[in-house]
Amino acid sequence: MLYRYQYFYITRTLINMFYSGGAKKKNAIREILKFDSEKVEEEDSSSSDTSTSRSRRSTSRSRSTSRTSRRSRSRTTSDNDSSDSDEEHEYNVYKTKSRTTANHSDSDSDDANPDHNDYIVTLGSNDASGQHYHYAFIEEELDYDLEEFVETHPNIKKFQMVIYKINTGSSLPFLEFLFYYDKSEHANCHLPYYHHKPKQHIRKETDGIMNKLFTGKYRYKGFFHETVTDECFIFYEKYFVDEPKNDKNVFQTLQKSNHYDHWLWVCTTEIIYHRKYVTLPIDDNVVDFFIAYPTVGILRATFVSNEGNRRFHKVNIEAPTILYYGSELCYAKNTAIYGMKREPIISRYGPFYYFTTFEHSFYWACYVKSHDGKTIRRESSNGGISRYAVFTKKMKTAFIDDDYDEEVVKKYKERKNIFETKTPHIQQSQEEYHSNKMFDRVYAYDYDWTVDYDTIYNGYYNVNKETLRPVWCLHDHHNFQLLSYYEVDVGKCPELYDPSFLEYNVM
Repeated sequence: MLYRYQYFYITRTLINMFYSGGAKKKNAIREILKFDSEKVEEEDSSSSDTSTSRSRRSTSRSRSTSRTSRRSRSRTTSDNDSSDSDEEHEYNVYKTKSRTTANHSDSDSDDANPDHNDYIVTLGSNDASGQHYHYAFIEEELDYDLEEFVETHPNIKKFQMVIYKINTGSSLPFLEFLFYYDKSEHANCHLPYYHHKPKQHIRKETDGIMNKLFTGKYRYKGFFHETVTDECFIFYEKYFVDEPKNDKNVFQTLQKSNHYDHWLWVCTTEIIYHRKYVTLPIDDNVVDFFIAYPTVGILRATFVSNEGNRRFHKVNIEAPTILYYGSELCYAKNTAIYGMKREPIISRYGPFYYFTTFEHSFYWACYVKSHDGKTIRRESSNGGISRYAVFTKKMKTAFIDDDYDEEVVKKYKERKNIFETKTPHIQQSQEEYHSNKMFDRVYAYDYDWTVDYDTIYNGYYNVNKETLRPVWCLHDHHNFQLLSYYEVDVGKCPELYDPSFLEYNVM
């Protein structure tokens, strides 16, 4: 009877995970429903350990079991379309993966070859395309009954609002968080907040704020009480709408005093690593919160696997790196409408897509090469800085001391002479062939890197007064997405390019 009950329990959980209907689901469900009664006790003991650790975490944060149960029932009632139940968590293993893909069944993978291990990847799986994703922090860490919390914590008056959306416009989903920039208050980007007053219904007040900010759909997800700082964070999800890109809905300004221009969607890596949005600093308290609770900024993917004692496991999805592209302003506007074009065949790593850091993007946006070889300021128009969310995935790093085949370089030079453009300097990624042979090592002459890697990268090199600036090259246009672009006042830039000058005026 025990095994029969447990089999029914597993079956019911899987029905909750997969919506009914659809012939394509049948094979997957048949595979998942394979039942091994000998492993039940092991799974139950593991689940019990997971429940115990979760209980200890809940106790350390001063949460009662009854309130958590009420919160779970409330969330089940309000979120009818949720596909992740509490029962599902009993049969999942949460793993953090780095430098490996999620599919371990491919024994012929190139990763087993040490010659292919010269790459760097962001923590998290980059092989989650098409998989079910979810926001684990929301499901595991939040309480729901905000009114009860306010009654039991009358000393907390300020409630910060974590408003997020899940962007699904690229090959992998990622999180964006809403920040507000106010020059009159601390001169930084901070989370929107609400000051609670007695006898006010806090949910009605915060819902009213959301109604003023958005016309589309949103949902209250719960709240998180940080016991160390005694701060409370209220979480709302704004549903992402994949609107067609144009120069109006992605053009941003950092200088205008318009109230609506100060609302900014910021990505996780900008908060944790850059600690700023373009040139605007992010509040230190918010950065500390994201560092203290890393799962706030990442999504997870669910996989079905027959390995080990579990049929399900979850991995962190790679968070996108924020990179930039510099050009004339008119080109940035056209890119917002039509998308980024490939660079010419004579480019450093092939006819693909190139990005760089925020600091070096000004070199592309504000300067050109003159006929005498000097880097002079662009005079025709202002520059444009485009901001992209980039999934580097499996990345190869090109070093200055890498080996290269001189015969291949010779063929490349001959081909380059055929395709050489008349413009002295179109982009940094298309820089002319250097006489210094040290730079031969950081070019991809036959583009074979695209077979094993998604991205190729080189760092900053300065050899014999020749400069090679950081570049990320991607060959798949699905792995990046334009988020916004900005105008740069070229008139306030030095006439000759100075790498130490960083006081560019982003309008």
